[in-house]
Amino acid sequence: MKKFAGWLGLSLAVCTYTSCTTSRTAASLSVDITKPTTVTLQKKKDFIFQKGSIGFSNKFSAARLNKVTAVNDSTYSVLILPENNPVNPSPWYAFKIWSKKNRQVYLQLQYQQVAHRYNPKFSINGKQWQRIDDVLLNKDSTTASFKVTLTANDTAFIAAQELIDLPSSYLWIDSLASVSGIYKQVIGNSINNNPIVCLNTKAASGKEIIVVLSRQHPPEVTGYRAMQHFVNKILDRSPLSKKFLERFEVIIIPTINPDGVDEGHWRHNMAGVDLNRDWEHFKQPETQAIRNYIVSTLIKQQAKIYFVIDFHSTWNDVFYTNTDDKRSNAPGFINDWLKALEQSIPSYKVNANSSGNRSNVSKAWFDRICDAEALTYEVGDNTSAEFLKTKATIAAEKMMELLLQTRALQ
Repeated sequence: MKKFAGWLGLSLAVCTYTSCTTSRTAASLSVDITKPTTVTLQKKKDFIFQKGSIGFSNKFSAARLNKVTAVNDSTYSVLILPENNPVNPSPWYAFKIWSKKNRQVYLQLQYQQVAHRYNPKFSINGKQWQRIDDVLLNKDSTTASFKVTLTANDTAFIAAQELIDLPSSYLWIDSLASVSGIYKQVIGNSINNNPIVCLNTKAASGKEIIVVLSRQHPPEVTGYRAMQHFVNKILDRSPLSKKFLERFEVIIIPTINPDGVDEGHWRHNMAGVDLNRDWEHFKQPETQAIRNYIVSTLIKQQAKIYFVIDFHSTWNDVFYTNTDDKRSNAPGFINDWLKALEQSIPSYKVNANSSGNRSNVSKAWFDRICDAEALTYEVGDNTSAEFLKTKATIAAEKMMELLLQTRALQ
């Protein structure tokens, strides 16, 4: 644990320096940053047309809508811009639309030099969602056109993915924290002073730990959903779950980027920074909070981390692993786990891609510094809800079974 002690002293000093600032530029967050990156906040407002008979709004958590322009009495151009540039091309959008009469409305999602990625989802209640596949793209895919049918006096949601806003994320955390043996802890705060919340199971000795992370990138909803199913299986109090939790402590950080989720960002936190590229210098308060908590926990409990899984989303399902490292606390575990997962799902083939541990993403840091088996699980943008749940549930089962076979710490 000596290597962690120096890290902890340095990290706490940096955290003290940065915690007193509320500036929205990256330059103010760390003395190491010299070029400020300013986030442009969308103006939260209602966009009203035809003397109030039709309207749009971005006045809710996770909304993204920058401007609406009437093309004619049935067609509207909707401008979608990122929080800052450059940014990963994952153009998130979410807005409300309503009408005082039954009508069809034609919408044009307009991006600037970025291609359309997510086909729209439509919902009346924000819970049941219908995907709209009849979308017409222009030549360079910077305009996506589609139609929706509005019912008089109903308010509909249109979003790039199923809408899981920040209040919903905290409600799910609270629902788990209400169960005996699961503890909720605020381990830090974001730039906008939203809490970074951690869940723990404490029945075990605290010597052997697994870590579950999610939502570093706000639009990656399929990854968040997979994380929920994965966690629910670990905590379901089945005989396997009980046996696993008697030995292993589970640390869960479901929403790493609460500001980005709340503000409807495409990718970044309020400093315009991709948090999953900040796992080396830890300039941002969100990653600092997690690093400090993990390191202090390992020192305090004289513990080791066996496995880390960081849930994300991309175009297709893929597991990003680290190149096999014999220093691992559970050598060979990930290879065995992926084989077990493949064998447990009929006709399923694991898509895995390995790389060294010298990068600045979470999986590399946990491997390099904590000797943990760590990976990034990317869930496909269009992975079905049924398969997403099946795969995440079986992944949790096989993880528990295999880790219980590893030799316990002495």
